[in-house]
Amino acid sequence: MNKRNYENKNIVASYNHMTLQNPEVMVFLKHRDSIIDKHVLDIGCGTGRTTMILKNLSKNYTGLDYSLDMIESCKKRFKNVRFIHGDVRKMDEFEDSEFDYVMFSFNGLDSINHDDRLKGLWEIHRVLKQDGLFVFSSHNRNHRHAISRPKMPLPTTPCKQVEHFMKFVKSSLNHLINRNHQKFENEYAIINDVAHNYAMLTYYIDKRDQISQLKDIGFEAIEMYDTNGNILNLDSDDKDSAWIYYVARKINLQNDK
Repeated sequence: MNKRNYENKNIVASYNHMTLQNPEVMVFLKHRDSIIDKHVLDIGCGTGRTTMILKNLSKNYTGLDYSLDMIESCKKRFKNVRFIHGDVRKMDEFEDSEFDYVMFSFNGLDSINHDDRLKGLWEIHRVLKQDGLFVFSSHNRNHRHAISRPKMPLPTTPCKQVEHFMKFVKSSLNHLINRNHQKFENEYAIINDVAHNYAMLTYYIDKRDQISQLKDIGFEAIEMYDTNGNILNLDSDDKDSAWIYYVARKINLQNDK
C-alpha cells in the first residue's frame, strides 16, 4: 500500500535517528538466548534501527527491506553485514526453516493489504524453524486515537504558525485523497492515520483477532507488550497503546502433523 512513501528520501533520512522502543528492549533482554549466535532475519530493517543490537548478538544476521533506498542506507552504515532488497510476501532467496528468529519491527507488516499480510505471514512461517520465535508489532485497532483527522495546532511563534499551517494543508489534502480508500472489516481495518502527514494507509487489528490470525497460520502467541513495555493479556486495557508487540512461536498446524 505504501511502498513509494518508504522510498521517499526525507522519510529514509528520518529513520536514521530512530532508536529502540521499550517493548523491543524487553524482548531482546528476555529472549536473548533465542538470538545469540542463531540465524536471525530482520524484516523491514529500514535504515538499520534494529541492526546494531541484532548483528552484535548474532553472527548470522540478515536484514531485508522492500525499499531499495533503505537497504542502500544500511549498506553504507554497516560494512560486511548481509542486507537484501526483498519482499516478505515472496522470500524465495531463503530456504524452508532457515532462521531461528524472525523480527518484523515498527509495524512494517501493517504497510501491506490484508491478503498480502497473510502471504507474508505464511512466508515467515515457512522460513522459520520449528519452535523459532517471530517478533513483530502491529497497530492497535483499540487505540483511542486510531481514527483521527488533521488538526491545526495552536502556534507559539509566527514562524511556527506558518510551519504548522503548511503541515495542516498537506495533511488535509492527503487525508482528502486517502480517506476514501479506508476499509473497516470485522477482523481488521485499513485506516488513513496521522503517519507522515496522512500519506499512509495502515492496517489495524486488535489483540484477539491478531492472535486468531497467527493461530490460523501456525503460530502460538506467547507474549504481548504495549508501547511502554508492559506485558498485556487479552483483557488488558490497551486504549493508550498505539501499537502492540507480539512474540509468537512457530507450531505445527493440525493438518501438518
